[in-house]
Amino acid sequence: MVNQDAYRRELGYLMRYANDDWLGFSVISGSVGSLLGRGASFQDQLTLLLRIVGDLYDAGARAGELTESAGKPFVPWRMDKAEVLERIAAEVQPHSRLPDSGDVCWFTVP
Repeated sequence: MVNQDAYRRELGYLMRYANDDWLGFSVISGSVGSLLGRGASFQDQLTLLLRIVGDLYDAGARAGELTESAGKPFVPWRMDKAEVLERIAAEVQPHSRLPDSGDVCWFTVP
């Protein structure tokens, strides 16, 4: 069980990060590890990761791709929340480990 006060603090940190910079999965995965502690199963980690991504989405952050374009360095995925969560789960599940930055996608507040 995740401490709700700690969860809110981590989510706030991640939203500030997404407002200021490109938020990669290594930061989110680090938050998952901090909240769950050692020994958590991969399924528990993935469940919390998807909860965080869903809450980030609800707060205005969007998943997308970084590009080489100076004019449009971030292209958000054109998906609703459920589709984003489904895609991330489908890409993460086969690896049985949480993603690193550069894996799957990035997040920012457009």
